[in-house]
Amino acid sequence: MNVDELKTHLANREEIARQPFALLKEISSLFNAGSEDTCRDMALRALENREAFGAYEMVLSALIRELGLFPYLQEDELSLADTIAFEYHRPDNFDDPLVFHREQAEVYRRLLNGENIILSAPTSFGKSRVIDAVIAARRYRNVVVIVPTIALIDETRRRLSTFSPEFKVVTQLSQQPGERNIFVFTAERAIAYDDLPRIDFFVIDEFYKIGALAEDPRRTAALNQAFYRLSKSNAQFYLLGPSVRQIPEGFEQRFRCTFYPTSFATVASDEVRVSSSTDDTQTMVRLINEIGEEPTLIYCRSPRSTTNVTKALVESRQSQTSPALDAAAEWMRHNYHPDWTLPAAVQRRIAMHHGKLPRSLAQYLVRAFNDGRINVLACTSTLIEGVNTKAKNVVIFDNVIARQKLDFFTFNNIRGRSGRMFQHFVGRVFLFHEPPTENLPFVDFPVFTQGENTPDSVLVQLDDVDLTDTSRQRVDPYINQQDLPVEIIRQHPSVEPLALLELVQRLKRCTDHERTLVGWTTYPVWQSLLLTCELIWDFLVPENRLAGVSSGAQLAFRVSRLRQTPKISQRIAAELAPGPYAADSPDEAVERVLDFDRTWASFELPRLLRAVSAVRTHVLGGPGNYSFFAAQVENLFRLPFQVALEEFGLPLQISDKIAPALRGAESIDTALDRIRELRPEALRLDSFEAELFADCQSVL
Repeated sequence: MNVDELKTHLANREEIARQPFALLKEISSLFNAGSEDTCRDMALRALENREAFGAYEMVLSALIRELGLFPYLQEDELSLADTIAFEYHRPDNFDDPLVFHREQAEVYRRLLNGENIILSAPTSFGKSRVIDAVIAARRYRNVVVIVPTIALIDETRRRLSTFSPEFKVVTQLSQQPGERNIFVFTAERAIAYDDLPRIDFFVIDEFYKIGALAEDPRRTAALNQAFYRLSKSNAQFYLLGPSVRQIPEGFEQRFRCTFYPTSFATVASDEVRVSSSTDDTQTMVRLINEIGEEPTLIYCRSPRSTTNVTKALVESRQSQTSPALDAAAEWMRHNYHPDWTLPAAVQRRIAMHHGKLPRSLAQYLVRAFNDGRINVLACTSTLIEGVNTKAKNVVIFDNVIARQKLDFFTFNNIRGRSGRMFQHFVGRVFLFHEPPTENLPFVDFPVFTQGENTPDSVLVQLDDVDLTDTSRQRVDPYINQQDLPVEIIRQHPSVEPLALLELVQRLKRCTDHERTLVGWTTYPVWQSLLLTCELIWDFLVPENRLAGVSSGAQLAFRVSRLRQTPKISQRIAAELAPGPYAADSPDEAVERVLDFDRTWASFELPRLLRAVSAVRTHVLGGPGNYSFFAAQVENLFRLPFQVALEEFGLPLQISDKIAPALRGAESIDTALDRIRELRPEALRLDSFEAELFADCQSVL
C-alpha cells in the first residue's frame, strides 16, 4: 500500500473499521523504514478518526508515544512507564495542564539549561507555548518578547496576562516598568522604549523577518536594531520562526547559540488544486459554499482583494444571516458607514482582516472566528504572521503578497495555518495557483553580516568594535561630519542618516520667512504645517506614496482635517463628497480614513515630526518644538491613551464615551486601573460595546 492509498483509507471511518490492524501496520512500517515524518503525518490522520480503530486504539496510542506526540496521549489509559514519560514532558511550575511533544520538550530543557536557541519549525509546532513555560519557570526578572505585528501584541498580551500580577506586562511606550516585567513589543517599539531595565531573556517571534530587507527595509532595519540592542545586554535568547534552510555561517559562534531546525509537525494537511474557470472569484464562492460550516481562512494579496472576496461571499449569502451578530453589524454601520461591506459580511458569519482595520475590531473578528460565530475570514498576511486561529481550511486565493509572487517559504507559512492541535488533526489547503518550487530560504542577519544592502541606519547604531572594516568606512562620514551631532542621528534610528543630513542642508537654505514658519510650537498655522509636511515628504519619506498620501500638501490637508473632524464617520462621509478626489465607494472611503489614522497619524507622522524638530532646533535654534503637536496627532487629537486603548480592545468610539472617567489620568497604567473599576452598566454602552468593554476588563 503506497502513501496516497494509506491517506485515502485513513480518511474513511468505514475503511478503518474494516481493517484497523492492517492500517496501523502500514503506518508502523514507515517508522521502521526511517520515514518518521511521513509516519507522523499518517498517525495524525489516524487520530482524526481515532474511535474507528476500536480495540486497536491502544496500538495507535503506542505509536503516538513512539513518535513523541505526547499531548495526544490519553492520560487515564497510560501504563506506569508511559505515565513517567508523559509527566517528563510537562513543563515545571506551569498551571495549565500543558504537555509538550518530544521536540518542544527538547527546546524547553535546553533553554532552561541556559542555551540560546534559534528554532526553525513548522507552523503547528507550538513554538509560542515554550515561551510561556520558560517564563513560568520564574528564572528571569525581565523578559522581552518581540512580535512582528501589533495584531500579535494583543494575542501575546492576553496569553501572558496569566502571569500577572507577578509580572507587569508592558506593551505601550508610555508604560513604566515594574519590579518584574514582560515587555511585548514590535521591533519599532523595542528600539524606542527608553526605560528598558537589564533584560535577562528575550524572544524574537517570526525571526526570519530580520533578513527581509528587499520586502520591508524600514521594519527589517528596526528588527536588526532591536536584536543588536538586546544581544548587547548578554541576555539569553530564543528566536523562533517557520522552516528555513540556514542562517549565516559564523553566527552561532559569534552569538553562542544553536540553530535548531526541525520538521516536527502536530497536524497534517492535504493540498487540493482548485479547477477554476475564467472567474476565480465565483469559483471561490462555490468552493466556500461547498465547504459549509468548517472554519476557513482565505488568503488575499491586499486589503482591496479581501474586500472584493468578502463582497462576493456576501452576495452569495443574502438570505443567510446570524441574529447573534446583528448588534456588532449595526454598531459598525453606525460608527463607520451604513454601506461598508464588513457589517453586512459579519451578519452572514463572514469577516475580513487586514492591517488597515482598527485594532479593536480586528481582535474582535479573530475571537469571533475562533469561537465559531464567524466561519469564513478573508485575510492578508497580517493574520498569517503568527496570529493563531482555529482554521481547518486555508484557501490560497492569490499567489502574490503585495506585488511579489509568493515564494515557497511564505507559501509554506500560509499553508501551515490549516489545522489546529486538538481541533483539526487534518487541515486542507485549497490552491488557486500552482505552488511555488520547494526551496526554503537562507535567512540573513544584516546586523551581523553587514552586507552592502544593510542600511546605514543600522550600522550607525553599532559599537565600533562590532563593525567590519567596510562598515566602518561607510559609517565614518556620519561620525566625523560637523553638520549634525551623531547623537541626534542615533536618537532617530528609523530615519536614514543621509536623509537627516540632506534635511540639514535644506534648512540652512531657509529664507527668513521659512525660518519663521518652521519655528512653531503647540499648534501650527496652515502655512507652517504645510511647509513642515513638505519637508517631511521631500526628505524623510523614501516611498513615493504611503497610506493614501502622495504629497506633502496632501499630508498637511489630511492632518488638518483630522484635527478639525476627529469623528471617524464624519471623515468617511467627507471622502465621499462630490469632487475630483472623491472615493469611488464607501469601502474605499472607509479604507482611506482608517489607513491614514493607522499608518500616518498614529505612527509615521509623529516620529518624523520629532526628527524634523530635533534637526530644526540644532540648525536654526530659537523657538520651535513639535513634540506637543506630534503627541496630539499620535492620539488622533483625543485624550492621551485613547489610541493605546484600541490595543486593549476598546474602539475609539467607546473610549470617547468613557473619556470623562479617564480625565486626569497621568499614564496608560492609571487609565487601565480606572477601567478595571468601572461598571459597564453605568456607562450607557449598547450591547456590542458592553461586550467589548467586558472583554477588555477580563484580561487587564
